[in-house]
Amino acid sequence: MKSYSVTIEKDEEGYLGRECPECEKYFKIKPGTGVPDFSDCYCPYCRHLGPQDHFWTKQQIEYAQSVAINKVSGDLLDMMKKMEAKPKRNQFISIGISVKGKPTPIAYYSELELEEKIECKNCALQYAIYGAFGYCPDCAEHNSQQIVEGNFGLVLKILDLAKSASPEVNSKLIENGLEDCISAFDGFARERCSEEYPKLSFQNIVVAKEKLDKFGIDIVDGLSGSEWDFVVAQFQKRHLLAHKMGVVDEEYIKKTGCHPAQLGKKVLITEVDVMSLISHLKVIVANLSKHIQRS
Repeated sequence: MKSYSVTIEKDEEGYLGRECPECEKYFKIKPGTGVPDFSDCYCPYCRHLGPQDHFWTKQQIEYAQSVAINKVSGDLLDMMKKMEAKPKRNQFISIGISVKGKPTPIAYYSELELEEKIECKNCALQYAIYGAFGYCPDCAEHNSQQIVEGNFGLVLKILDLAKSASPEVNSKLIENGLEDCISAFDGFARERCSEEYPKLSFQNIVVAKEKLDKFGIDIVDGLSGSEWDFVVAQFQKRHLLAHKMGVVDEEYIKKTGCHPAQLGKKVLITEVDVMSLISHLKVIVANLSKHIQRS
């Protein structure tokens, strides 16, 4: 029996499309990165584990089948063309054979563009997924901590850009930096806790801390009392930016101990505030990653 080999090509950036046989979601990996000669693959979405050759996409399988059929039909046509014959002249009965046709067309495809490209900090596999959070297809390391720390890094870059901006733009970039780092933390914390504590919100970090305290999880381990108070104050500043145009209200004064004379004034946010908040949030992120594991 004749056999045919089909090469599945990588995309322009070197990624190979994959599809989970369990949840049927699409992702990509870059062969040559990650664990050498890793024979099994994890789905970054549902963490299904199976052999690499179980993760071909439907388009790749259709393409491979069409290539094989194209070769078979081409070989068959070539064989039949060798049997072609013209009718002989001056014969009472003469039959000619003519072969026409083309090999079956190939079903070409292209890999899809995905939203998040990640290099696993644990095994260095480069992979791409929909959304932001997922498991490494090689080592199953969840990327939530890596993603939030990457976002913190982007905020620090924004603060660097703010230094050379006009006073108005500088102030706005610093405010955006505060909002962005808290949003990144909130997204990480919700994702990290989604399996064990699916209804837990971190918009109000004080309430979240109190709820996790009941389960023996101390998210502020490593922070002093004054550092924790500082974190709480920055979350309250973010609330003012989001809902009060940054104007100090009575609730802010009550929750932060701010001087009553600040009532009605614009809340002050500095570059140092944002940088210190990122430093403290990294401690909380590490605590959550340590005590709450993704299954």
